[in-house]
Amino acid sequence: MASSIALPTSLNSPPLPPANSIPSSLRPLPPSPPSSASSWIETLRSHARADSFHSALTTYVDMTSAGVPPNHFAFPAALKAAAGIPDAAVGRQLHAAAVKHGYHSAPVTVANTLINMYARCGDLAGALQVFDRIPDRDQVSWNSLVAALCMFEMWELALEAFRSMQDESMQPSSFTLVSVSLACSNLDRSDGTRLGKQLHGYGLRNGAYSSGNRFAFNALVAMYAKLGRVGDAVSLFQRFDNRDTVTWNTMISSLTQNDRFAEAMAVLKQMVHAGIKPDGVTLSSALPACSFMEMLDAGKEIHAYALRNDGLFLNTFVASALVDMLCNFGLVEKGRKVFDMISERRLGLWNAMISGYAQNGLDEEALKLFIEMEVVAGLTPNETTMASVLPACVRSDAFRNKEDIHGYVVKRGMEGDKFVQNALMDMYSRVGKIEISQKIFAGMADRDVVSWNTMITGYIVSGCYSEAFSLMNEMQGNGNLSGEGCLYYKPNNITLITVLPACGSLAALGKGKEIHGYAIRNALDSDVAVGSALVDMYAKCGCLGLARAVFDRMPKRNVVTWNVLIMAYGMHGQGADAMELFELMLARGEVKPSAVTFIAALAACSHSGMVGRGMELFHRMREDCGVEPNADHYACAVDLLGRAGKLDEAYSLISTMDAGSDKAGAWSSLLGACRIHRHIELGEVAAKHLLELEPDEASHYVLLSNIYAACGQWDKAMEVRKNMKLMGVRKEPGCSWIEVGDDVHRFTAGDSSHPQSTQIHSYLEALWDRMKKEGYVPDTSCVLHDVEENEKEMLLCGHSEKLAIAFGILNTPPGATIRVAKNLRVCNDCHEASKFISRLVGRQIILRDTKRFHHFHDGSCSCGDYW
Repeated sequence: MASSIALPTSLNSPPLPPANSIPSSLRPLPPSPPSSASSWIETLRSHARADSFHSALTTYVDMTSAGVPPNHFAFPAALKAAAGIPDAAVGRQLHAAAVKHGYHSAPVTVANTLINMYARCGDLAGALQVFDRIPDRDQVSWNSLVAALCMFEMWELALEAFRSMQDESMQPSSFTLVSVSLACSNLDRSDGTRLGKQLHGYGLRNGAYSSGNRFAFNALVAMYAKLGRVGDAVSLFQRFDNRDTVTWNTMISSLTQNDRFAEAMAVLKQMVHAGIKPDGVTLSSALPACSFMEMLDAGKEIHAYALRNDGLFLNTFVASALVDMLCNFGLVEKGRKVFDMISERRLGLWNAMISGYAQNGLDEEALKLFIEMEVVAGLTPNETTMASVLPACVRSDAFRNKEDIHGYVVKRGMEGDKFVQNALMDMYSRVGKIEISQKIFAGMADRDVVSWNTMITGYIVSGCYSEAFSLMNEMQGNGNLSGEGCLYYKPNNITLITVLPACGSLAALGKGKEIHGYAIRNALDSDVAVGSALVDMYAKCGCLGLARAVFDRMPKRNVVTWNVLIMAYGMHGQGADAMELFELMLARGEVKPSAVTFIAALAACSHSGMVGRGMELFHRMREDCGVEPNADHYACAVDLLGRAGKLDEAYSLISTMDAGSDKAGAWSSLLGACRIHRHIELGEVAAKHLLELEPDEASHYVLLSNIYAACGQWDKAMEVRKNMKLMGVRKEPGCSWIEVGDDVHRFTAGDSSHPQSTQIHSYLEALWDRMKKEGYVPDTSCVLHDVEENEKEMLLCGHSEKLAIAFGILNTPPGATIRVAKNLRVCNDCHEASKFISRLVGRQIILRDTKRFHHFHDGSCSCGDYW
């Protein structure tokens, strides 16, 4: 007796239908004109070969109604049609008819087709029962079985079937090797590579990969690529001369899926030069490479090719890739035009457009299209749809009850999908429920690198920086099983560009350097996004020289890289260097300046008092670079003028803005300038506009109150504070961070929760007395409470940046640089005190606030008190 394949009990299905069951869904049609049996069968087979499945089944019904009995040629054709629709009920009725006419086991072609039909109709148990009942199996029987097991992703059973086939001395064909290659590629990399190499050797010994057998060869290339052995896949591809379109497509797709985008585009060029015409699969594989390599022109060329050739533009896979590519470049309207031109839209195309809207922040459009997809198009969303919709739900104000979407996910039965789980983790972290994100992460049975990255991002979004760094360290246990049985994954480029900004925000230079070392060891530092994040991190940690060194070593830079360094020079008060870099950017022509480039350049001019140069940039940006000034540029120009004391000109500039534009930023810049120059009248005007535009923004109340307090008008200052309280507006607490050793320490104003609080406060009190003897006078106007002078001094002494500086002095070696980051603008008193401290203790103190850097050394500040 031939061996059989054992199935898990959960997959067993009811017994096969009895031989005498009546096909209820194949109701006879009116008899056709008389015809010979051979012509009926040939017509049936012709429809099946042409994939006209409904026509084939109609012909089968007409034939049997005309009294022509089906034979061993008719049943395979009809069964192929049932599998192609697919319709399990029809397939079972055809099986019953085959049993009735004695064709269910011999000839074997009918049984082989039955195996395929049951598998494609989702009934693996039925397919296995048919296989077990075949008395004389041939090669196709075994091929059908292995393919069916692969169809149900039962990879180990597929390999077991392949071994059983050899045990029965049945010679595998190229079709067998294709299925076995697929099974090997879906095992874990170690086992998959070991067994895949054995399969490769077996095929070489038996001539299965000869130049004429492209089918098996293409599967082998795909197998190596999927197992991460891209070098082996490329080597095989280069040695194979008899390439067809599928061979080229397999290589391009394999390179793209392994993030080797430049090589994928090179292979596409070789394919064209070899005279092979790209098809829809080629284009849909190459377009993602255009996105990742920022090759918009190449993407447009592919778009044009699709429009010119054989209706490729109407291929839904090509259309989906085009929509995705265009949206990745921010060309959402063009993506929507592609979407609208496709009449028969598959789910993948809807997903691409919904994702395009969501990733460009057009959340309401994403949600509207999602509703249209369900209600109008009648399509059921899948896991990819939900992973795109969830971020839009989080950000959209129109979708108020964020957690409702989780209930929808559960209702759809998608809560166990890792892609949806990743999106849910992100959602809960962004709505302030990080503990739910933690529960989802802890309960995931199948984490991938995105899961780890999402949880790390969630911690950072929630301000849980220590947990984020710890999880990244845990993530590096690659190849080992965690306590829950989940594989760890090595941090990738996304991990690094997630964590590096946190290092910069906290001025955690040590951790940033550790991550830089990891990037170098793992060849991630050449990634343009990682390089840009490293430049930003070093700049925000006060190491402008290191930031420039990373910038200069980058093999490729994008506009973000240039913007980051221009902004860094500006924040460090080196406006001349920022302008020199800006001019270099224009001269080299690597990238075109963006709107953000001009914001960075204008801010640099503002921090350095370069009013003339800055206003020249502002007035010529449209003419010279084609960048239209927006509300942010006006806000920068107002800050530039106002900081320099040109308050009237700043006010006049605001009056030139279009009536419908957002003026909140410009008025805020003017109010800040009025605080610097203690201009009450104009400050009141700016505050009036701001409180109308943004009544819930605490900084507007604080700045106006500061102006009154600085001018000694305490009644008005307290009135502003009172109104702020009545409106329910709360000022964000001042908070400072400092890295010492492996830990980042956080301090708030008046903080006494730190383990060293007693020592810190005692040290500050002693330092306070020394500073006063050296001429320091506390600036009590920075205290916005109407209390006695000595109480004001006590409050000043407890400001978060002073606590962080004192902690740094106490816990670092003499002469070591103190690096502190603050979440608010540093106050006048802390700025003055830091100058005194730097001289008294012989330390360089680098203090970063929300606006700029202050490098204190030997009693002076790099800003020259122009801040």
